[in-house]
Amino acid sequence: MRSIFLILFLLMASAATQDVGPKEVWSKTIGGPHGDGLWSLQKTRDGGYILTGYTSAQGQGSDLWLVKVDSDGGPLWDRAYGGSGEDVGYFVKETQDGGYVVTGSTGSFGMGEERLWILKTDIDGNKQWDCVLGGFVSSLGDGGWSVDLTYDGGYIVTGYTRSFGAGKKDLWLVKTDAEGNLLWDKTFGGLEDDVGMSVVHSADGGYVVAGRTASFGAGGDDIWLLKVDDDGEEVWNKTFGGEKDEAAFQVIEQKDGFALVGRTESGSESRRIVLIKVDREGRKLWERNYSGSSGSSLQPTADGGFLIAGRKDSKDSGRDALLIKTDSSGWEQWSEEIVAEGDGIATSAIQGGERDYIVAGISSSSRPAAEDAWLAKFAIGDGGTGRNMSDIEKIFKDRLR
Repeated sequence: MRSIFLILFLLMASAATQDVGPKEVWSKTIGGPHGDGLWSLQKTRDGGYILTGYTSAQGQGSDLWLVKVDSDGGPLWDRAYGGSGEDVGYFVKETQDGGYVVTGSTGSFGMGEERLWILKTDIDGNKQWDCVLGGFVSSLGDGGWSVDLTYDGGYIVTGYTRSFGAGKKDLWLVKTDAEGNLLWDKTFGGLEDDVGMSVVHSADGGYVVAGRTASFGAGGDDIWLLKVDDDGEEVWNKTFGGEKDEAAFQVIEQKDGFALVGRTESGSESRRIVLIKVDREGRKLWERNYSGSSGSSLQPTADGGFLIAGRKDSKDSGRDALLIKTDSSGWEQWSEEIVAEGDGIATSAIQGGERDYIVAGISSSSRPAAEDAWLAKFAIGDGGTGRNMSDIEKIFKDRLR
């Protein structure tokens, strides 16, 4: 009997400490009358946020877009960069001098389809330099997905190239100095498509890249994780996946290893969000799956857990943005499906304050014919526990059966 009351006590204690899903504080769309979207969000040292994506302000093509807002999402400035082709920014970082570095792709500069683009601005978004990389004569399709700062003041970028390498698309790793001058570039891959989606400068030296590979692994696309030294030479690489398709979209470093988020289709009839934790040698420590179609962004939270942004697809509501909070072991604490009239995806999310979260993405709810750039704030309230006594009693009875 004593053990029964102990189980009830533990259930009640768990219920009392469990977070309720967040509530919307504000939600805004940013942009003009044509298609706009946001791919990356970072908190800045002044308490505001920097975002990058694309804007079609002229109604033809798209420009790489850099947007600065204050802590309440109020616009401070925005800048568009590009030409007559399709240009887009996929990832932005604040730099040591207070400016910003963006990577993406450009179809406006150089010959061919698209080229990898690195753009550096000052604190007000004024361009200081840019670097366009791709095929020497004509680019067959090259782009950058992620950028990080390096210990020597330069930049490391990962993405893909069809102009160089061994196969269709190869994972591409590019190192520049502080002025955007190319120091080295490396390709990794086989005969099929291989793409780098996220790169971090590792505290123990070198760089860790996450993405997908169709050249190696168990079948289809597999999650690919690589560690290279400071010269871009491979230290180790690991694949994760099954007979169907998997991909990783962001990797972050932790004290004891790395965590990466993406999607998986193996072992089920539907896609799921996947979160994998590995040690410093790339050995898997644990894996968690969540209801949802894809996880595009991963950030650590102040309590040692993780914040995942992504989307959930359904036949009834279409595509909806999704926000998931986990503990340090990847166990889900809450998830919030952000349902709109049209389609929406959360491309990036970060923790703003102690109990609030900022989410950026793309929405088509207000204008079905065009996309909107979307920015929202969600907060955890003080009231409620997420479970009431009837819920606890039901669990308690189930445990006794």
